[in-house]
Amino acid sequence: MKIYTLLFFLLITSATNTQVQDLIEREAAYHHFNGNVLVQSSSSINYEASFGYADLEQETSIHKHSRFDIGSLTKQFTAAAILHLVHDGKINLDDRINDHLGSFANNKWKKVTIHQLLTHTSGIPSIYQTEQGLDIFFPEEEPIALEDLILKFSEGKLISSPGKEFNYSNSGYVLLAAIIENVTGSTFEEYLQRKIFDAYGLEHTSFLPDSNSALPYFGYLPSNIERAPIYHYSWSIGAGGVYSTTHDLSTWVEVITSDNFLTQELRATFITNHTRDLGNLGYGYGWQITRDGIVEHDGGTYGFISFLSFDPKTKDHHVLLTNRSFESITDFGKSGEKIRSLSNKIWDLKNGIEVEIHPKRADNKVASDNILLDSGEQILIEQTETGNYVFYSGSNLSDIIPNTAIAPDSELNKKVLNISNHLEKGQYWRFASYCNGEMKFVAYSGLFRLGFSSMRKRVGDNLEIIPFLVNESSAMLRMKGDDGSLHLIIYFNEEGKVMGVYDRNFYSPKNPQKMKAYPIGANQLFIDGFPYGENSATLTLKNDTVVIEQFGREVSFKKK
Repeated sequence: MKIYTLLFFLLITSATNTQVQDLIEREAAYHHFNGNVLVQSSSSINYEASFGYADLEQETSIHKHSRFDIGSLTKQFTAAAILHLVHDGKINLDDRINDHLGSFANNKWKKVTIHQLLTHTSGIPSIYQTEQGLDIFFPEEEPIALEDLILKFSEGKLISSPGKEFNYSNSGYVLLAAIIENVTGSTFEEYLQRKIFDAYGLEHTSFLPDSNSALPYFGYLPSNIERAPIYHYSWSIGAGGVYSTTHDLSTWVEVITSDNFLTQELRATFITNHTRDLGNLGYGYGWQITRDGIVEHDGGTYGFISFLSFDPKTKDHHVLLTNRSFESITDFGKSGEKIRSLSNKIWDLKNGIEVEIHPKRADNKVASDNILLDSGEQILIEQTETGNYVFYSGSNLSDIIPNTAIAPDSELNKKVLNISNHLEKGQYWRFASYCNGEMKFVAYSGLFRLGFSSMRKRVGDNLEIIPFLVNESSAMLRMKGDDGSLHLIIYFNEEGKVMGVYDRNFYSPKNPQKMKAYPIGANQLFIDGFPYGENSATLTLKNDTVVIEQFGREVSFKKK
């Protein structure tokens, strides 16, 4: 019986590995992922692969020991260094930071503790923010002294009272670097190299790039990729700036989940959710904590996106490092969302949950065509030397499904259509009848009106709310106006009552544009929206109709 159980487990594991491989390889085939990935169960690697170039101009390929700027993954190393000082009896987590900042002490921070810096609950505004009286400034290629960097945010007013709110603050981790330097007498870089990187065998982890480091790039279209600038790590010291590899970060997970790392108590507090009561998803010391207890963090800087995620119970983990991102500030976050989405899909596959994977590219060609629809709109398919491009005169093709309301063909759909209608008309008392107890109070008390009104202002006049995706647990709505659109998600409880409404993404209005498309079958194209900051879709040409598929829905248009 044990033999059969083992064989069954191996078969399941093998199938999962194949699915993970398909997931990542399809992303790479569409140029959405350029970098390294490592997926490990306990102590054995399940899947590992490298994609694309570390140096595009020299055509130097990425390999498994290529180093990447890991951005905010640096914070976990800073937090670990602080815990070492706690372990050595040199500081306490509840100490006021002014006691250890020396000349950097600031009267505004007199109540702030080290614990609050670690958990982003200090109220100190983050560098590169414009609020709280801070001037706008940008990182540079030349180094900046720690004193000068701290001066750039030390005059900012506190966002909130210390310990009262979670507000992600890179400034807090800059101050942790200053505390480490003041307490140890070493530079921050020297201390991390000696006490963390060298001590735990992270051979390819350090500050500053070297000959094994990937160069950063902007863009996801092969014909439109540009080198991104490299700024000196001192502009984000403590909060970012470390270079590492998938193997070193995998080793790091093994270290911090073993008895070789500090004490059991300090290991636990390192990855404990310390912000559960503040309405945040969860934050430990340099780690995000999900509702399922997964410990992870993302990192993003110009041209680099990183993600490390692990289950402390099983030690299963994966690492994703890439040297591609969007350039524009409005789209940069979508690069991080893409990598986080891949991480979530890896966990789902390991848990036996089906996920959406991009279709496999086909070798066939789809001929140029100019299709006039009954609606009067036009779909133009171009075949060029660089492949197919698709243009839809009505809007971007990726907007067709979100702009097409669900049909009232089920009780659930009818309910969501009614909810959308009430929200569009500002009939919040009627919306309240669809809510659970807590949400009903929020709707009746005026609190919901206050929050929803701010969303309405963002999208502008001529408001329209379109429900375009519905299942038993949630519904997606597009809230559109003259100034742009928001995607809202409504969550239902087990009784089908609304228990929350959340703002997902804001989309600026864009003129229709040609999008890259790839053949995936006879008369079928995968319209690749991601490089344009849009959602992807599938287009199928039939005798008298054109079918657009997206988000698990289909919309058909008759040809004229």
